[in-house]
Amino acid sequence: MARNFSAQLHSSTYTLRNIRFAGPEGLRAVDMVVSDGHVDWMGRQGMRADLPDGPDLGQAIVWPLTVDCHTHLDKGLVVHRSPNPDGTFEGASQSAGADHVTYHCAEDIRRRAEFALKTAFAHGTAALRSHVDANPETFDRNFAVMCELAEDWRGRLDVQLCPFTGLFSGAEWFDTLAAAAAARPASGVLSIFVPPSGEFDSALDDVFNVAARHGVELDFHVDENLDPASCGLDAVARAALRHGFERPVLAGHCCALSVQPDDVVDATLDRVVEAGIGVVSLPLCNGYLMDRHAGRTPRQRGIAPVHEMRKRGIPVALASDNVRDGYHAYGDLDLPQLFREAVRMMHLDHPFEGWAATVTSTPADLLGLDQQGRLAVGQPADFMVFEARTWPEFLSRSSPPSVIVRGGEVAYAPLPDFAELDDLEGMKL
Repeated sequence: MARNFSAQLHSSTYTLRNIRFAGPEGLRAVDMVVSDGHVDWMGRQGMRADLPDGPDLGQAIVWPLTVDCHTHLDKGLVVHRSPNPDGTFEGASQSAGADHVTYHCAEDIRRRAEFALKTAFAHGTAALRSHVDANPETFDRNFAVMCELAEDWRGRLDVQLCPFTGLFSGAEWFDTLAAAAAARPASGVLSIFVPPSGEFDSALDDVFNVAARHGVELDFHVDENLDPASCGLDAVARAALRHGFERPVLAGHCCALSVQPDDVVDATLDRVVEAGIGVVSLPLCNGYLMDRHAGRTPRQRGIAPVHEMRKRGIPVALASDNVRDGYHAYGDLDLPQLFREAVRMMHLDHPFEGWAATVTSTPADLLGLDQQGRLAVGQPADFMVFEARTWPEFLSRSSPPSVIVRGGEVAYAPLPDFAELDDLEGMKL
C-alpha cells in the first residue's frame, strides 16, 4: 500500500502503478511515469509493459496538490485571544475589529501568517489567495508584511494577495488599493466586500473603472447573509456586463441565493454565466456563521447553489476562508479535509465525478495558474497519495495523505505546533 512506497522514490525517473487519479472527470485507474520532476506519461492502467521501475500502490487515490483560492491569513489564528462572543457574523465583526486594534503590529501579522503558510504547505497546498484588510491607518504596513512573506515563500507556495475593502469606501481609496495591488508581484487583484443592501450600481461602477484603469482582477465577497432580498451577486454580474470587463472576476460566499425563489436564482445565474464570473463557496466558515441563534438548531445552512451553478458551466471552487478566528473558530487550511466535510454538507456525491476539481484544477484556473492543481504530461509532478482506494473509503476516515510529492520528490513538512503562537497574546500594541 501507499504507506510503504515513499522510500522507493529514489530515482529521477519512476512509475506509480495501479493508482486512482482524482481528476476533473472523477477517479481513473492509471499508471503514471515521473521523470526529472515532471509527469512524463500517464495512461490507462496496464496498457504499457515497458514502464520504468516503481511501486504498485494498490489502487491508492492520487490527488494533484490543492489550491486554496479564498483565505484571510492576516486575520486568522486569533480565536484563543479574541473569541467570537456568540458565533454570529456580528460577533465576528466585533471580535475581529477589537483584535485588530489591540494586537495587529507587523510582527503579530508576520508570525500568524507564516504559521498559516506552514500549515497549508504541510497539508499539500500548492497555491493560495489571501485577502488583506485595507484599513487606511495600517494598510501600507500590513500589506508590505504580507508581500514580504509571499516573496519568502516563492518556489514553495504561490501566494496571491488582494487588498480588501468595503464597496462604499470610495473611488479614491479604490484607486490607491488597485495601484498597490498592480505594483506588487504577489498581487494584481482588488477585493471588495458587498454589504447586504445599498445602492450598488454607482459604487460598482467606480470599482470596475478603477480595476480597468490599473489592469487588476476583481474578487468580491457577496451575499454573505440569509436575506432573500440580498442581490450582490446579481449587481456584480450586471456591472461586469455593463462595463464589458474582460479580466477575471471571482465571487465568494453567495449564501443568500440559498433562500431566494428559483426564478430569482435562475435569473442571477444566467447573468453570471453571461459575465463569465467564477464562484467560490466557503462551506465551513458559512456553515459556522449562518442561521446561528442561541438555543436554536439552525434550519438554513447558507450553502451556495453549487449544483445549479455547475450545471450551467459556472466554474465552482471551494476554499478555507477564515481559520481559527471570529468568523470561523476552527479549520486548519486543510483542503482534503474541507472537501470531505463539503461532500457531506453539500451532497457532492451520487455521483462524485468532477467535484474534487473544486479544490484542485478549478481554483487554479480561477487564479490564472496553469502549473498547479492538475496532473498531466509536462506538468510538475506535484501530488499527494491517500490510503483510500474509493471515494467512500476516502470519506470514511479523516486520514492525511500518506505522502506528499513536490517536483517529483517526497516533501515531508511537519505541521507547526499550536503552541508556537502562545506568546502573541501578550504582544499588544
